[in-house]
Amino acid sequence: MIAEKQVVEEPACIPAQLNIAGIPVVPFETYDHALEGIEWAIESNRKSFCAAVNPIKMYNAWHDPELLKLLQQTDITICDGVGVSIASRIIHGRGIKRITGCDLFFKLIGLASAKGWGVFLLGASAESNAAARAELQRTYPNLRIVGWQDGYFKDSGEVIEKINASKADLLFVAMGSPKQEYWIARHRQAINARFCMGVGGSFDIAAGAIRRAPKIFRMTGTEFLFRFALEPRKRLSHQKILLYFLLRVIGRKLSGADESIGWA
Repeated sequence: MIAEKQVVEEPACIPAQLNIAGIPVVPFETYDHALEGIEWAIESNRKSFCAAVNPIKMYNAWHDPELLKLLQQTDITICDGVGVSIASRIIHGRGIKRITGCDLFFKLIGLASAKGWGVFLLGASAESNAAARAELQRTYPNLRIVGWQDGYFKDSGEVIEKINASKADLLFVAMGSPKQEYWIARHRQAINARFCMGVGGSFDIAAGAIRRAPKIFRMTGTEFLFRFALEPRKRLSHQKILLYFLLRVIGRKLSGADESIGWA
């Protein structure tokens, strides 16, 4: 069962959320802006759950009430897709800066290193987890990786005990989406870490097992073109979902219908 979110007044450094397809998204203006808001949450000892959303995750949420509820209760939801930014422009007349979960993960690792926060890495294979730890430690010698666990475990209770015993401030979960978000949401009240975030394949990227798109693609929001060239069949299905997503948003806007929750 997903724990209920407590309503807490947002700090000035975290902008008011925008309702995009029934899901609240924080319109951070820059990565530094996002880091500022997250740092505030961590330093104030507020337990925060961060999730990245793209059109595919939103599409899935329209057809999965539990996932929709989860995303509506997430403390910090970031725009991890050009389609979400376009939808915001259609609905609200303003786009949202794309803050990718992977890039934010690496920037948070850098911030944790500078602030002395303890980090726990949960997920991926044992080999990938170990390689990611080694690379992150090499890049950030002062980084405090206080615990780790691969994603192949049976007893969540034992893992939570391990996380809490490590006294980690930040918990990064790499189990793939939405599995990682479900796991965090179901156990967030039992986890003592002040900040939890699902990071997908970020450990594999840190380990060098997955190649990221060249920087020019990432900076221009066209990473999907690079991925399409590598996996055309899989990415074609994703583009069909993106088209459906945008047509649905446009249809709602033209009809003047209320931007209500759960309009699948």
